[in-house]
Amino acid sequence: MLQLLSLTLAYDDARFFGSVMFTDPDYPDDKPAVVLIDHAGEPPWFRLTNVDPNAQDPAVLAMVEADRIMRFLLRYAAERIGRTSTNFPKL
Repeated sequence: MLQLLSLTLAYDDARFFGSVMFTDPDYPDDKPAVVLIDHAGEPPWFRLTNVDPNAQDPAVLAMVEADRIMRFLLRYAAERIGRTSTNFPKL
């Protein structure tokens, strides 16, 4: 299980970018997992890139959690990037 350590998201009326960091409470001395967030021009309207080149699989826990967080945020603030909340599935 991961714990959210930091979420940074900057956006204007058309684009956004940021990062999300997670820590594993079972291994507090390990480096945090970092996922970069970038705007995309098609659904789901964002791209995720894990800083760890060996953890790009969407099933990696940090990627799953970052995806969940972004879908939640965009569902409730979609108008900030020129979309509507209907563009995002209910969680």
